[in-house]
Amino acid sequence: MITGATKHQRPIDAVFRGLSDPTRRQVFERLCQGPASVSELARHHRMALPSFVGHLRVMEQCGLVRSRKSGRVRTYQVVPRRIQLAEDWLARQRSLWERRLDQLDDYLIKLKEGLQDMATINLPEPDPQLDLVLERTIDVPPELVYTAWTQPEHLKHFFVPRPWTITECEVDLRPGGMFRTVMRSPEGEEFPNLGCYLDIVPNERLVWTDALLPGFRPAPASPSELALTVILTLVPDGNGGCRYTATAIHADEAGRKQHEAMGFFDGWGTVLDQLVEYAKTM
Repeated sequence: MITGATKHQRPIDAVFRGLSDPTRRQVFERLCQGPASVSELARHHRMALPSFVGHLRVMEQCGLVRSRKSGRVRTYQVVPRRIQLAEDWLARQRSLWERRLDQLDDYLIKLKEGLQDMATINLPEPDPQLDLVLERTIDVPPELVYTAWTQPEHLKHFFVPRPWTITECEVDLRPGGMFRTVMRSPEGEEFPNLGCYLDIVPNERLVWTDALLPGFRPAPASPSELALTVILTLVPDGNGGCRYTATAIHADEAGRKQHEAMGFFDGWGTVLDQLVEYAKTM
């Protein structure tokens, strides 16, 4: 007998209703191996026989199984065409979601390409009156240089010209994240430096400044300290190395001259030599 609730539902709805209970799913899996009697099916389930027979009745009402009575024994078997409805429906849903995921992949690729284009065109051109630029081709791949610049355990090995050393280093690699170092002179005097990252393009570019504290909070003005922003770019050279460019951006010409007089080219050049030497041991 078919109840009113079952009679008016779509065949696919009936299939999923029939399989919505774990007991009925176990019974269906067993019947997929071949017909079985009520007593044989019930033997594997800990429930009263009337309750178990109720599950079989639901499955039959939903068209998943059919039964045949011979004497006092009722035997159940699967109705294959009914489960085929579910397989066809799931196949259509799978195809639909695969198309949607393909569209999402295409969108993400275009988005990434767009962000990369933005990253390229937003680079400021160096101003010779205000900026200092160290540019050199090195035989170290960009990925290795980027790793050395972004992990404290590597930075400590090259970030200051020897015999100066780095005693502390913190890196929070995200825009607004902390970049903190403590430099120690050969005489033991320590010089802390605190800034934040402005822009990060993995394996391509790092931009940081000490004019801002972490979280983009303006740093207190200090007449004795030289505030600057650094743009480090890495471009593959096609031979396994990269074109390494470090640009120091200053607020005014006086700051640029002061930094140059302090030994920007010798200092940053030595740091680069130490980086190349250390990177080859990583």
